[in-house]
Amino acid sequence: MESIPEHKIIRSQLFSDCFFLSIVVLISLILYIPSLGFYSDDWSFLAPLNLSTDQSFLGLFQSVYLHQPNVQMRPVQVLYIAGLYWLFGLNPLGYHLINCVFLSLGIVFFYLVLRELKQPRFLALSIPLVYALLPHYSTNRFWVAAFQITLSMTLYFLSLYADLVAVRTKTTLGLWAWKLISIASLLISGLAYEIFLPWFLFNPLLSWYKGRLLNQSILSYFSKLKLILLMGSTFPCVVFVFLFKKMTTTRQGELEFREHLGWLFQLFKDAVTISYGDYGFKLPRIVGSIIYSQTNWVILILGGLVGLVVFSYLFHIVKLQNINLLNYTNELKLTLASFFVFAAGYSIFLLTQNAQNSAAGISNRIAIASAIGVAFTFIGLIGLASSFIRTNRSRKVLFCLLIALLCSSGFIINNAIASYWADAYRQEQNILADIQQHLPSLKDDATLILDGICPYSGPAVVFESNWDLAGALRIIYKTYTLKADVVTPNLQVNEDGLTTALYYGSLVSHYPYENLLIYNIKDKLVHEITDADAAYRYFQTFNADYDNNCPKGREGHGVRIF
Repeated sequence: MESIPEHKIIRSQLFSDCFFLSIVVLISLILYIPSLGFYSDDWSFLAPLNLSTDQSFLGLFQSVYLHQPNVQMRPVQVLYIAGLYWLFGLNPLGYHLINCVFLSLGIVFFYLVLRELKQPRFLALSIPLVYALLPHYSTNRFWVAAFQITLSMTLYFLSLYADLVAVRTKTTLGLWAWKLISIASLLISGLAYEIFLPWFLFNPLLSWYKGRLLNQSILSYFSKLKLILLMGSTFPCVVFVFLFKKMTTTRQGELEFREHLGWLFQLFKDAVTISYGDYGFKLPRIVGSIIYSQTNWVILILGGLVGLVVFSYLFHIVKLQNINLLNYTNELKLTLASFFVFAAGYSIFLLTQNAQNSAAGISNRIAIASAIGVAFTFIGLIGLASSFIRTNRSRKVLFCLLIALLCSSGFIINNAIASYWADAYRQEQNILADIQQHLPSLKDDATLILDGICPYSGPAVVFESNWDLAGALRIIYKTYTLKADVVTPNLQVNEDGLTTALYYGSLVSHYPYENLLIYNIKDKLVHEITDADAAYRYFQTFNADYDNNCPKGREGHGVRIF
């Protein structure tokens, strides 16, 4: 009987594993994706897009990019959201489905990178699998304004994959093609979001390492010109993106060097606490609390099935290997290296100061890079624990079982967090319908202050600021001059108007007593506020503490749920 060529076996394995990873990602979000909507910054993008007089793709891009300085450092983000609006308008489902596609592709390219680096199949599959279901960067699953980060992640792995394939490409045409893909992915990724920008500097090192794995010097089959193209073109591209962002950003920060280091230390400390504390040592307690307090049998059953499928697929792979897969020394090296990868996920903040960490709030979007290190850590620790088991079969069973439990936990937590985002969007729709019913018209220069709502549903934003409520109302009333905000404990009554502050006072909005209305959604009445005395009387009567008896929350975090 004729044996199957090895390259065909490998190709079949690659296809099977990529399909499996894509299915797992799809299953992980199939329950909640139809219920997701728009939140917070989304509305500030949607309003100019909806009100643009030029509804062509270029006109939509210009309506946002030319009039919002804070996004000019990320032109790809604006292109991305303008393209999504051009395709789907105000229907959020299409936005979330596209994000699902890019999340799946990112996980697949991550797997392909590890296979190019000659990692064992079970390891190359396990790490992206765990990473795909980590709740550490859950916001990137739910929030349209963070979808460019998912895109940036996917393009980083594509760029690295293209570089690694270029190393084993012997033809000039193939080299140029793969390197162009790598450079294009680098530029698009960096101009979409900056979290992965420093990681591209590792691409030449990993390309050199790939050359070593091929058992021949990279110099032996590349001319100096080709080698410069392959190894040297990455750095100037990274510098170009960095300089572009430096010139266009409006979020530089003003901390001195020593203060910056203190801030960075606190940021990293919080990241370690959340990544390895809340979602590490405390993971069983979090899952237990979700099962106890938010019993949803559909989520629990599907989460159990995900774990069963993961165990079955992984065990099918490892049982075919007759060698000892789990070695104490190798797993220890993997664990130690994972901490370097985790730290690299925050390296961009050596140059910027605009970030904070959160376990489940919108600030956890920045953890998408460091979570790669977390996935390495978890797999390394699982491998270490399994390596102490005496028999090879038992090691494999324990390894696959622990990964299956980890994936089930991630599935349950992500879906629990998603329930708050779905609830937040339902609240938004009810609020907007209520306002439209009781205020059928508003003056173009009116300011509407909304009272009687809670700004957060768990970690998800309902309405918390001038940009989200104003953006939504501008779409409804078809005017870009309308202003709006929400009553929270951050509101102050001044002699010349009302003031709101967000993010520890860094974002302040002032509303003079001119065409100023407060709509209390509880009593369904509009209160015209003409001076400070009228404002004081209103709040003493209806909401003296400005909190509407809401659970305590804060910007970037929402209300703590774990």
